[in-house]
Amino acid sequence: MEKFRFTGEKIDKEEIIEGLFEDPVLSNFFIENDLNNEIIENNLPKLLSFKTENDNCLECEGLAQCKQDNVGLKPNIISEDDNIRIFYKECNFVLDKKNKEKKNQLINAMYMPEMVLKADLEDYRNDTKNRMEIYRYMMKFLNLLSRGDFMKGMYLTGKYQEGKTYTLAALAKELTKRGYSVILAYYPDLSREVKSTIGNGGLEVLINKLKVVDILMLDDIGGEAQSSWVRDEVLGPVLQHRLLDKKPTFFSSNVTRNDLPTYMVGNKQKAELMKAFRIFARIESLTEEFNM
Repeated sequence: MEKFRFTGEKIDKEEIIEGLFEDPVLSNFFIENDLNNEIIENNLPKLLSFKTENDNCLECEGLAQCKQDNVGLKPNIISEDDNIRIFYKECNFVLDKKNKEKKNQLINAMYMPEMVLKADLEDYRNDTKNRMEIYRYMMKFLNLLSRGDFMKGMYLTGKYQEGKTYTLAALAKELTKRGYSVILAYYPDLSREVKSTIGNGGLEVLINKLKVVDILMLDDIGGEAQSSWVRDEVLGPVLQHRLLDKKPTFFSSNVTRNDLPTYMVGNKQKAELMKAFRIFARIESLTEEFNM
């Protein structure tokens, strides 16, 4: 039997080829492409290289354990005119990582603490009557949204540190898992940001983002320093656009929905009160109120 050198040792070609046929991936490849022994023998170095790299992938438990020279690339093999060619594609671990990163990018947590990105609906604590009602509403909302049906968002009210922000963040995370874009913004800081963009060309861009995002969540509305300009020139148009386009909008606040107008006026003048009540009317049309 003819011998040949491979990796510095004399190896029996027939023995090596028999070993390749025992590999289920290569065996199917040989059969599907009707490859004879001569073609296999002529491409033996490539086949051995593919088997080594493919075996690495079969045993892999994640990118941290990847043994490939090019981490995250999985070998693929094709036959072209009696010539075997190896090419590489990103493995499932890389694709999963990219998919998660893409979904994380769907949530724009503006001025929010890092913890909101770790919130998850699977960990949502629904151990009170109010929380159970909120959870059921969120489940119904997700179900209708997946069918393309509109459902009002929520206006969550309650005392400080009762879970309003976490509730919005958990729902936001679930929405991004399903491919929806979400802006979850801490409203007091958003108001300050809006003011800082005046004159630098960024105001219209920011307002448009708030108008068109799939889901908008404004956290702690009513907790900001009162600004009639932000209320009338930013919040009002954003809410009106979302109301007309039936885009779900959520809020959280330490004050009830009915009390919100009094937090949005700088004085008791009738004109100011009317403007604040117009905002209230839009929020009322966009949301159902829940107490934490």
